[in-house]
Formats: sequence, structure tokens, C-alpha cells
Amino acid sequence: MVIRMPRPWSHPKTGMFYFRARIPADISNKVLGESLTVVIADGVVSKTKLGPGPVKLSLHTKDSRVAKVRHASVEALIQKRWDAVRQGPAELSHKQLRALAGEWHRALVRQHEDEPGSEVGWDATRDVLIDALRYLYPDSDGSEAPAHDPDRGYKLLARVIDLDAFLDERSLVVTEASRLALLHQMALAHVKAATTLIKRAEGDYSRDREADRYPDFEQAKPSVATRSAVPFKTLIEGWAKEKQPKPATLQLYTTYITRFSEFVGHDDASRVTKKDVVGWKQRLLDAGDAPKTINGAKLAAVKAVFSWAVENDLVSDNPGARVSVVRKAKPNDRMQAFTPEEARVILTASAKEKSPVRRWVPLLCAQSGARVAEVCQLRKEDIREEKGIWFIRITGEAGSIKNANSERDVPLHPDVIAAGFLDFVKAKPEGPLFYDPKRRREGSTRPPAKIIAKNLASWVHTLGLKVGREHRKDPNHAWRHYFKTVARAHGVQDSVSDRITGHAAANEGQNYGGLWLETLHEAVAKLPLPGISAEQM
Repeated sequence: MVIRMPRPWSHPKTGMFYFRARIPADISNKVLGESLTVVIADGVVSKTKLGPGPVKLSLHTKDSRVAKVRHASVEALIQKRWDAVRQGPAELSHKQLRALAGEWHRALVRQHEDEPGSEVGWDATRDVLIDALRYLYPDSDGSEAPAHDPDRGYKLLARVIDLDAFLDERSLVVTEASRLALLHQMALAHVKAATTLIKRAEGDYSRDREADRYPDFEQAKPSVATRSAVPFKTLIEGWAKEKQPKPATLQLYTTYITRFSEFVGHDDASRVTKKDVVGWKQRLLDAGDAPKTINGAKLAAVKAVFSWAVENDLVSDNPGARVSVVRKAKPNDRMQAFTPEEARVILTASAKEKSPVRRWVPLLCAQSGARVAEVCQLRKEDIREEKGIWFIRITGEAGSIKNANSERDVPLHPDVIAAGFLDFVKAKPEGPLFYDPKRRREGSTRPPAKIIAKNLASWVHTLGLKVGREHRKDPNHAWRHYFKTVARAHGVQDSVSDRITGHAAANEGQNYGGLWLETLHEAVAKLPLPGISAEQM
């Protein structure tokens, strides 16, 4: 049996020889979409993007003898790249980072020192890199240097330094943390090399002592060599045990991580790279998933469990840490408040309802700007009185809340009390006001407050109003926008309305001191409730 060896392929029209080979099946999913740069010969480079078909690289020659030599060299380099992908991303030590930066420094000087050009050009390049590096200073307060913004800094550096090509030329696959550290070191080396080339442009060809300071590079060892496989299940279970998420959140995260595992084609979290996460993001976009869903749910799941895994030394870095769908806000995409007339229609209809949810939840949302789920999960013990002021206490003890600012006391509007809300509360047993925990179906994971909120939104839709996503008026959340609008119209300071609605302070100064319950009560009491208050808007 004759074994056919790979050989250069000649283009039938141009006569140019090419390297062609299939991507091994066991890694095809991992490298799909990546760029590949291969040094064919001195000063001759070929680039391609890895797709579902075979790898195709020009050998930049029509001479069959030269093509055979280059083909063998490319084949060895690509095989080395495939082996690196199989081994997983490597951690680079500080010495290795400095050694690779040294290679970048020496190559840059070697490439340009015979004809360095004008020192003005190299000085400008050096300034661009220094400006980008300043964003990486962790202690910068934004006064003497730009405020700490590593994302912006790395993006600016990447415009000057082609890190992917540099790693491809060496068949290196490294962790995301090592990539960023290497880009930083290469930028520093580029600045030093630019300084040397400025000297060359001025006629100084003395020894480049800066280049002598870099060590020789020793091949990085794959991080997985010292780690055993880490099943995704281990990450989910460990994260859940420590973070104690809501059952519904755990169920969703488990589903998303399972789908991610199916996408990458294996069950070893320690082998996951940033390319895997980017590829999954693209797959989700291609499938039509909304950017908000991808960022806030599916990528959030990956980032959360990998962050926990890094903290607990199960994996070396978080491959999803810097991955997201970037979407500019579209015109007419911002949520709007109910108009006074829409508020009047809802509250008038609410006053006629016998259902406690329809009767009281819209009214409480209108007078407080609270999130509908915060109101729906209120308990009898959350309705309190101090110094003659009745208020609702929104707390995480009642159910899920968004953040620390969400815990707050909100005074009851006098008209809400006059409408009989306290009588309703007094007649209820201890526990939730708007649902019966005993009627919850066994195994149900969705919070009751979310179910109530959805049903309430459906009721609002029956009132004949132009509400809903197409009108940018969420039937429930528009109350928060409405409250802030009315508060401003009646002279309530933003710091006061922020406290009532649970929004974060606009600046550090507003975090100092506090707001008395009497101040909050005065603000709430001055706001009219359309269809309820004697004073109408």
C-alpha cells in the first residue's frame, strides 16, 4: 500500500504553489474563526482565517523545488500549532514574557536599523505607545495620568502590535492573562526599540545595550500539564455552594454552561480559551439571541463560574472576562414613563379591582417608583410605623433585590393609606401580602413575585393603552420612570428621589450623611396620584 504524502498544490491558473491541509477533527471547533500567521521564509509571511474548510496558505513561489522546502517547513509549524492547541493555553512566567519581549525588540531594530528613516516618526510611535501604557497604571487617579482603564489601554496597544501574528509565528497558545501581560511587555520593548532606532537615525550605531538585558526564551510549558481535567460540573457545583444563588438562577446557569460545554466539544474547563467564548458569543448572535440576553445571562453564567474557579485555583484565568456583545444604543430605544393620563387610567381601573395584586401593586409602584417585583414580594412584617409615619421596608429578606441600594424604607403616601391599604395589611396573616406560599407548586423555581408581575403586565395590556416594548413603556417598569418624572416636576431633589427608588448616588458626596424618614415622607406626600389624589396633574 502506497501512503500519499502531503505536497504543494499548484493553482491551475496562476501556477502559484499553496499549502493545503485539513484541520484535525479533534481541534477544529477550538480554532474555528482564529487567524493563522505562518512565516514561509525570511521576510515572507502568509496569513489566513481558519474556517470549516481546509487551511490554505500561499507559499509565494512558482518554483516546485522551493515550494517543497517551504511546504515541509509550513507543515511542521502548523503541526506544532495543532499540538499547542491540544495541550491547552500556557501560562508564561515573567522571565518568558521578558524573553519574548526581547525577541520583539531585537526583530524591530534588526528590521529597520539599516534604513531607520526619520527620528520624528519613531518619536511619534513612542509617544503613542506611552500614552496607551498610561491607561494601565493601576494607581492612577486621573489627574497626572489617565484614569485606570486597561480595556482602552490594551485596545490602543493592539493597534500598533499584532500579538496574534507574533504568537502564531512561534506556535504559542497562551492564557488570556498571559496574552495581556505579553502585550504590555512587548509595548515596553517597542518603546525601547524606538529609542534605539532614533539613535540610529541620528547616526549612532553603538551597541544596543538594552537588547542585552532580555533573557533567552525557553518554551512555555502548558498550564494543563500540572493540572488535571476540571469538569464543568465541578465549577457549577462549587460556585453554587459558595454563592448560594436562587434556584431559578442555578437552573439557568446550569443550562447555559451545559450548552457552552456542548459548543466547545469537551468537558474540561481548564482547556477553555477566550477564543472558545468569543466563538460561542458569535454562535449565539448568529442564532438571533438578543445582545442583552447574551451579555446579561449566557455570558454572565460563563464569567461567574469561571471567576469562582480562578479564585479557588481550579483554572488559571477567566476566558470570558473581557468578552461581551458591544451594541450602541439605538434611537428611540430608551424606556419611557407613563403619561399622567395613562397613570390615571391604570389607577382608576385598579381602584375598582377586587384582586389584591391589581388593587394595590400599581398604586404602591406609582407612589414609590419601586420595582414591581419588590412590591409583589412584600410581607406583612415589611409594613411598619415609626414616629407616626407608615412606610414599606424593601429588604432582601422578602426576596431577591437588585443590589445593596435596593434595601430601603419608603413612606406610604397619605392617599394610599386613605384608600385602605393599612386595613388590607392588618387583615392579612404573617408572610407575603400578594401570594400564598402554600399554593406554590413543588419543584417550581421561578420566584412568585416574577409570576405575579407578569400577570399584572398582562392585565395592564387589557386597558387599551399603548404600552409594551413597541411603545417603550413596560407595563410595570414604566412606573419607575413615571415616579422620577413627577418628582422632578414637583421640586423633589434627585438625591431624595434616588433614595426612594433605590438608585445609586450620583456622586461620592451624596453618599455622605443620610436622609431622615420625615424628609422622604414629605417628598412622597407632595406627589399627586392621578385618579386618586384630590390635586390632579
